[in-house]
Amino acid sequence: MLRKLLKYEFRATARVMLPLYLVVIVLALLTRGASLWTQQVTFYGLGEGLLGVLAALIAVGFILALLATFVVAVVLAVVRFRNNLLTDEGYVMFTLPVSPHSLVCSKLIVSAVWFLGAVVIDAAALISLVADVAMFQEMGRVIQEVFDSLTAYYLGNGVLFLVEVLILFLLGCAYTCLSFYTPLAIGHSFAQHKMLLSVAFFFAIVVAVNMISGTAMVAGLPFLDDLTLWVGDNLTPAGVVHGVLWGSIAYTAVFTVVLYCITIRMLHRHLNLE
Repeated sequence: MLRKLLKYEFRATARVMLPLYLVVIVLALLTRGASLWTQQVTFYGLGEGLLGVLAALIAVGFILALLATFVVAVVLAVVRFRNNLLTDEGYVMFTLPVSPHSLVCSKLIVSAVWFLGAVVIDAAALISLVADVAMFQEMGRVIQEVFDSLTAYYLGNGVLFLVEVLILFLLGCAYTCLSFYTPLAIGHSFAQHKMLLSVAFFFAIVVAVNMISGTAMVAGLPFLDDLTLWVGDNLTPAGVVHGVLWGSIAYTAVFTVVLYCITIRMLHRHLNLE
């Protein structure tokens, strides 16, 4: 059933995200073309004039489109969660033979895919602004050298770094979505003022997370000093990076699991759709 939920969710969200990705690519090409055209016009002494203003507007639109890929992904995730589970449509969704876990996980997975797609599309669009044949040739040479180095000396570290970054990215996506899902689920457990209470719980959760994080950081400083003394000269740069990444993963995972459990409990027992 999770597969069917994912199919339904992808179909509903692709109507927004795929055209947005296309807009980013088109604006990137237009920005590159306008920049080259402006250089040619200036070179021939014709002046920039209206063309320069048009190129600037296209560039601004391109920057806004880059930001919009992430902003729209977050907004779409929140809107889909609320409309699909917390409004009248929720009556239908909760009559399906699926658990709240499947309903929430389907939305988290789809949102993570769109976040990852935003990273890929934005990176490709930025590269297209400066890309040329010489650049790709040099990039290929650098990638080959890095690959040879990793294969010869640091293959384990290189693969582990990629895995750690991917895990942290996915957890970050889940945490971002759940930081909105949880207050919405709590707020909609009340009979009145659901959105107002959802906003209040959102800020309450943000404050609570910051307070817990600050307290944990202060309490962990003595332990970190002792750990540094214990490790001593055996601490390598790669070890430092691994430690930071796994620490970030653990930190994000704890809050993600807590928010997920609260969301599931509210959807399972305390949801008020009236």
